[in-house]
Amino acid sequence: MVKVLILLVGIFSLSLMSFAQGKLACVDTNRILQESKLVAQAQAELRDKLVEYQKRLGELEKKLEDLKKQIESKAISQKAKEEKIKEYQKLESQARELQAKAQKELTDMRQRLENMVYNRVKEASEKLAKERGYSGVIDCGVFIYKESDMDITTDVINIIDAGVPKKK
Repeated sequence: MVKVLILLVGIFSLSLMSFAQGKLACVDTNRILQESKLVAQAQAELRDKLVEYQKRLGELEKKLEDLKKQIESKAISQKAKEEKIKEYQKLESQARELQAKAQKELTDMRQRLENMVYNRVKEASEKLAKERGYSGVIDCGVFIYKESDMDITTDVINIIDAGVPKKK
């Protein structure tokens, strides 16, 4: 048992030393989020969907306000008031359903876009690591000190943005 433990510690030490001797690169994820056209496109897509839902909810809210004023009016009959109350409740229910749908769809969309961006960054990093012989690529924020040539962020951005159509 002791011999197996010593052998495992030895193998682990050798693998750590070989990794430590390998070339590392890093990417600045904050820079990617700020500069990438792909990220900007994903954020715009999410923002457009949010604006669409806000507009639809705003329209429902306005209708609800109008109905509320009609319900509170003194010039309305009891029967008309009851109908307006039912209409108000139905519209309020629709607004709640739309809000829940919007929240779910926006959350799902944000997650899908984040995953897509993450996967593209990962693929670009792996491609560059294989081409340039890096043992690993990590976030630049992890380093206390790093050589400037370790940062491959610009190259990663160029790769992930290569397929993004240019804005008109």
